[in-house]
Amino acid sequence: MRAFNPGFSLRELQYIVAVAEELNFHRAAFRCCVSQSSLSIQMKKCEAYLGVALFLRNHHSVALTAVGVEVVALAKVALEAARLIKDHADRERARLTGNWVRGSDRARQRLARTVLDIKDQSRIFVRRT
Repeated sequence: MRAFNPGFSLRELQYIVAVAEELNFHRAAFRCCVSQSSLSIQMKKCEAYLGVALFLRNHHSVALTAVGVEVVALAKVALEAARLIKDHADRERARLTGNWVRGSDRARQRLARTVLDIKDQSRIFVRRT
């Protein structure tokens, strides 16, 4: 079976979510511990790879496009799934070594809430023109 290469990393998904939540490249860059220019370049690369604009930008504001809202919702699900994978691996490692790690139920509940809230959350970011 051939491996699928999505063209961007989990880190870039974190960048997309940060920009969407902050609606400001400078604050998102600070939150992600990268320079604003690096973040902007990565966002442009992601948009070029996807072939769609995720953000409407000008010198004073940032807003999500309709496609951007959907991508951000999916990025949140993917990031939560990555956290679940890490939690599962931690639990399995703890089980094998005899230590107990709590949180598996909480992680499952967080993922369920994220999936169920996608529709409601996406309404926050839509900029009507």
